[in-house]
Amino acid sequence: MELNIFRKGLSRVRSRVAYVYPSIYSVMISGLAPDIIYTLVNNFEDVYLERFSCKRLRGVEKDPRSLETGSRLRDFPLILTSLHYELDFVNFVRLLIAGGVEVFSSKRENHIIIAGGPVVMENPLPYSDIVDVFIIGEAEATIPRIIELWLEYGDSKKRFLEAISSFKFVYVPGLTSNIVVREYVRDLDSTVYPIRQVENTKIEPIYGRGLKLEVSRGCLFHCSFCLETRVFQPYRERGFSTLKYIVNKGLEYTISGKRVIIYSLSFPVTPVHSKLLEYLVKEGFTASLPSLRLNSYLIKSLELIKMLGQRTLTIAPESFSRLLQSVFFKYTGLVEYVISLIKDIIDAGFDIKLYMIYGIKGLDISEVYRDIEVLREISKYAKSKKRRITVTLNPLIPKPHTIFQWIGMLKREDLMSLLRIYKSNLRGLIEARVYDIDLGIIQAYLALAPRPLGRLFILWAQHGGGLSGWRSTVRDLGGEFNLDYVFKGYPSEKDLPWSFIQLDDLSEKITHSQYEIFKKYLKIH
Repeated sequence: MELNIFRKGLSRVRSRVAYVYPSIYSVMISGLAPDIIYTLVNNFEDVYLERFSCKRLRGVEKDPRSLETGSRLRDFPLILTSLHYELDFVNFVRLLIAGGVEVFSSKRENHIIIAGGPVVMENPLPYSDIVDVFIIGEAEATIPRIIELWLEYGDSKKRFLEAISSFKFVYVPGLTSNIVVREYVRDLDSTVYPIRQVENTKIEPIYGRGLKLEVSRGCLFHCSFCLETRVFQPYRERGFSTLKYIVNKGLEYTISGKRVIIYSLSFPVTPVHSKLLEYLVKEGFTASLPSLRLNSYLIKSLELIKMLGQRTLTIAPESFSRLLQSVFFKYTGLVEYVISLIKDIIDAGFDIKLYMIYGIKGLDISEVYRDIEVLREISKYAKSKKRRITVTLNPLIPKPHTIFQWIGMLKREDLMSLLRIYKSNLRGLIEARVYDIDLGIIQAYLALAPRPLGRLFILWAQHGGGLSGWRSTVRDLGGEFNLDYVFKGYPSEKDLPWSFIQLDDLSEKITHSQYEIFKKYLKIH
């Protein structure tokens, strides 16, 4: 049973809108974006947004029905989706096929599909023969304007697309010929926030039950590999009084008691963050924290964090190589400081999850062994303190708008070789989890695609999605399938396929500067 959902009489609404989340239900209720979109659209009294999600992530979907009224997907003339992970788009296509909605936009007469999210903002091209409209920006600053336009022109697909293409933050394939400029919320304190968040009495979200609290958006740092740094700039945070109001009001509608799930790309990094932790402890709350930034704010907050019930902290040093720190622009020159802080966290009684990145072109193998040496040191230290360490090893996946769009990805056999080195040297000492290399290559293939991939997505969906479905699709495509741009990257002196997407002037300048430094350090040209 769901709580906090919108109920509207169908006879009293002017328009019904479908929100299709391209993953399973438990993932949908774990994210904040679905709550934001659900609230923004349903705040229009005469519009009813109903939600759809996958029943499964592999195989054939059954005819999808909305969670609110059990209506078929084909009954909704306007379909919204948000993409946070490239590989989810095949699930969206699976749902379209199962719902009887024409997949190719050029053949689709009775439905308009609008997509947003980080994946769309990085590069809309691979999805551009399926999606009609791409939102390059944040939901609160864009969706209300789009719904208002829909209410005015929604009776004609042609007129609606022509009207919406005038928005600077919108990309309409075939109509948009100018630069598309990302739109974003200037002041988080004054924007709509989903106080009444959807909860299910039987199905628990991935991070457990609790009020989802977005503390800040954007990031104070510009790590060279990070897409989210680019698509959510500039850094903004909610004021303490706003956060306190959201917590107190939001918990009136939650079944979790007094538990808060904190969302932030950088935490804790400001006095407001520290003040929030102090307040949550004072009021007797428990909390789930995001990946944490290693700094003095964190060390000063360790006792508070423990009092909030957190026993395992997630930290992403990415590497313990001084060279890689320099090209990642994360904890640059602070290897010993980072190791020392991790040991301080262990001393404070916490288990730790570490996230590492491997597989960077031009890197000498000695730098890999430096990572292994430090991981072994930390693991032995944790064991002596009776604490547990796990490490997740992620291949470097190049993304648009980062320096790796020009550098590309290390080849599969080289990544496999490096992974074997990590696993053999850490075996029996530290629990190592790995992100599948083949999934990483697929992710890069989609993220960096220079053209529409509708046929590929349809074949992939027909094969049931997933890795096995992908392999069948590649066999079907034969010579049409080419991974060159994944491993080679794009020429730095030429315009990129997605150069018409303008995210942030500062980020673009920083990315070019970081690329020059990368070439200097690793001799990549």
